[in-house]
Amino acid sequence: MHKLTHHIRSFKQAWLTIFQHPVEHLISILVLALIITICAAGLSLNNSLNVWQQQNVVYPQLTLYLENNANQADVENIERNLNQQKNLIRDYKFVGKQQALDELRQDQQMKSIASDVIESANNPLPDVLIVNTLSAESTVLNRLNLQLSQLPMVADVQMDLHYASKVQELLGFIRQISLAAQILFIVVLSLVIYNMIRLQMMLKSDAIKVSRLIGASDSYIMRPLCHYAVWQVTLATGLAAFGIHQMTRNLNLMFANFSNLFGKGFVFNTLPLGEFVLMWGVLVVFTIFTVFLAVRWVFRNTYSQ
Repeated sequence: MHKLTHHIRSFKQAWLTIFQHPVEHLISILVLALIITICAAGLSLNNSLNVWQQQNVVYPQLTLYLENNANQADVENIERNLNQQKNLIRDYKFVGKQQALDELRQDQQMKSIASDVIESANNPLPDVLIVNTLSAESTVLNRLNLQLSQLPMVADVQMDLHYASKVQELLGFIRQISLAAQILFIVVLSLVIYNMIRLQMMLKSDAIKVSRLIGASDSYIMRPLCHYAVWQVTLATGLAAFGIHQMTRNLNLMFANFSNLFGKGFVFNTLPLGEFVLMWGVLVVFTIFTVFLAVRWVFRNTYSQ
């Protein structure tokens, strides 16, 4: 109960300090909100790119050629094995030898090239399974290729390794750019919060020194300062949530006019509430740690004088 009373008093003191200099604190809160918005926008962009990638990036295909004597039971056995690889296989399509021959006959350009196949009494074309994958990693695809080639009645498995490597390089480049941007935003946000709180603690250094001289404990000195800093970060996070919501709505309206340039359409997804709350929690912990460092810095300067 005694600690609760101290927290209530610190809460009132923090808001009283903010209201005594509203313009100065408003500027600080707006600066924090702007950087938090940029950081949240980076996380939202990363999530949006992942969704867009799943809908638009064409991953490599595997083509399974079956033995000429493969029957329906063999095809069903292969399909069962494909259905067990749902984490690597998006879907597949079975093209029977008769269907392939009919499509070949309808293609005017192929008639002259494959006339011997079309006019043959026996259909020499094999049954084929075209498998659309969900990965661009060469090691994963090679392992899947080897696994499928060992299935009964599978004569051959073909895959465009060159295309797979290009897709892997493209996705890796996108991930590196996104990760570098997020790290940059987090570093900038951390430096701004640390510098802002350190400057505010310097302005309160006299009060901290007096409290220290009359025997106040470290927790008693830090408690109102923590409330003061945490509430500024909380207000800034609230403004950032509103800002990212407005920015998301405006960007999606803008992207709607250029939907043809982004495949199935790029949608800038709002950062989920859970992730935003988690980000706020991390900022609060970092803010309290920064207050601790700033207060220790004041104590160290006090002892050195």
